[in-house]
Amino acid sequence: MAKCRACVMVEPGKLVMEEFEIPEIPEDCALLKVEACGICGTDKHIYLGRLPTAPFPFITGHEFIGTIVKLGSKANDNMTVFGGPLKEGDRVAIAPSSTPCGHCYYCIHMPHRPTLCTTRTVYGFAPLQKTPGLWGGYSEYIYLHPKTYAFKLPEDMPMKRAVLIEPVATALRAVERAYSPGEPFMSHGYGVGRNAMVLGAGPIGLLVIAALRHSGAGLVIVQDLLNSRLDMAKRMGADLLIDGNLPLEQRLKQVREATDGVGPDVVIETAGVPVAFRESLDFVRRGGKLIEVGHYVIGSGSIDIQPFY
Repeated sequence: MAKCRACVMVEPGKLVMEEFEIPEIPEDCALLKVEACGICGTDKHIYLGRLPTAPFPFITGHEFIGTIVKLGSKANDNMTVFGGPLKEGDRVAIAPSSTPCGHCYYCIHMPHRPTLCTTRTVYGFAPLQKTPGLWGGYSEYIYLHPKTYAFKLPEDMPMKRAVLIEPVATALRAVERAYSPGEPFMSHGYGVGRNAMVLGAGPIGLLVIAALRHSGAGLVIVQDLLNSRLDMAKRMGADLLIDGNLPLEQRLKQVREATDGVGPDVVIETAGVPVAFRESLDFVRRGGKLIEVGHYVIGSGSIDIQPFY
């Protein structure tokens, strides 16, 4: 049986290259040859031991794209395919999380929260013990199960652009969470012409800036510690750049002077560090909205804090 190589995270701080048998593909599944896989900040946190619930050992990597090399006869009937149907040779992007089971407590009682499903498979976070083990993007091949979300890619899309699809989806979701459809109050949340601030101009922050600019934001303020990232933020559409190395009081003064003395309508925290979240609470205006990308947070009486998921 043919074999493939994969990079296994055995424990925090330890990556090992191992060989795996390429599995036979049932009629409702597929096999993907990985073309590229991004390195998410979550992968870094796991490697540094900051996620004790990680399912060691496992193959990490969830920002991947690739080519369908084997396709079961019923895969199109079971997978959720966008732009389909799939055929062998198609290039696709895969959503990390699977479709919900539809049968557990959360699927039955909270169908609007599919991320709470207790039996979902998440690519890049499934243990090796879960057969056949090839669940992460740091592998030459990935086994695609029947509950996979697959997105067909245009044939002419360059690899360097295609591999950003999952991070772009994250950024778009963050901006969408800032909207408040159906809210009975005026000036609540995000909308066309509203002021927005992004804390952290890393890859996700830069993509959030692009999403804000594309969706009609008024003033876009960006804070970061590195000048190189602030320069890129400007290229992505930021209007006001804030040097995060300055004293907080000075930064607050700059932001409030640009926002009628009250602060931004929406703050999106993408740095992923505690100090940035604390400062987000200082920057956002009273009655505004704070989006914390990738973290669970609780509500507050004076502002509307929205968890990303």
